[in-house]
Amino acid sequence: MWRHQGVLALVLSMVAIVGCTGRSAAGAAAPGSSSAAPRGGAAASTPSVENLTVKGTDQLTFQPSSLTARANTPLRITLDDSGDALVHDFVIDYDGGKEFKVEAQPNGKATGDVTLPAGTYQFYCSQPGHKEAGMVGTLVVS
Repeated sequence: MWRHQGVLALVLSMVAIVGCTGRSAAGAAAPGSSSAAPRGGAAASTPSVENLTVKGTDQLTFQPSSLTARANTPLRITLDDSGDALVHDFVIDYDGGKEFKVEAQPNGKATGDVTLPAGTYQFYCSQPGHKEAGMVGTLVVS
């Protein structure tokens, strides 16, 4: 008799567990459950981020001064201010008046994301006198 009660208790426990988890004894998801694996087709593809790094120096130059990237692809641009004394920024004017800008402190880095259509863009440092001193470069997006 104790054996039958133990088996009954075990069966009732399993029924309670199945009811709480929404899974059948075989492990299948219950109807309407969101835990079911997606069916058919590949996952939607998202464009990968293209990373670009440029250094700003206390000699008022960008290294490199020419960059290339793919059009309509998210760009992650990192400005590495390798100088000890001057703040630098990296600015691109695009799309009829929009501005992309990241600014880094001396011996610091700054990163920003932008997506650009095909074209040739001038980038520059907008700190007073830096662009005028030649701190400019070219980004070709194709």
